[in-house]
Amino acid sequence: MNKGYKELREDVLDEQRAIEETLERLRKLRKQFDPRIKNYSTEPAMGTYLMNFYNGIENILKRISKTYYGTMPKGGSWHKELLGLSFHPPNGKMAVFDQEIIARLHPYRNFRHRFVSGYGFQLKGEKMLELIDDLQALWADIKRSIEEFWDKL
Repeated sequence: MNKGYKELREDVLDEQRAIEETLERLRKLRKQFDPRIKNYSTEPAMGTYLMNFYNGIENILKRISKTYYGTMPKGGSWHKELLGLSFHPPNGKMAVFDQEIIARLHPYRNFRHRFVSGYGFQLKGEKMLELIDDLQALWADIKRSIEEFWDKL
């Protein structure tokens, strides 16, 4: 692995550590959440951590895109294109994720968009629970894919 990719890997590892901390905080909030009781701080906090999770994935992909793929999507649909690029990389480059992970990440990308475009009081904890409860398995698969990417690089 060349020096530039070693630095890239360190940057990605830093981002992974931040995602781990985010998921730990989200797990604690998840344990506190009771859909029968209206808690005006828990739902926005859960939403923030869900958005932070997806932003972390995008940060990883942005770093890989700029350094390894040598390109970065632009324009109004760059979030979607960045995700697609991680599965359909430029010729001669390796994909970071497979199509299954991309499909599993789409609801989080959609949530991120709704979160940024909406209001915290509109968040519904019950709906976020589906995303939250799937996160551990998804994160394990993402980490495995990233590690396989490094192994091939």
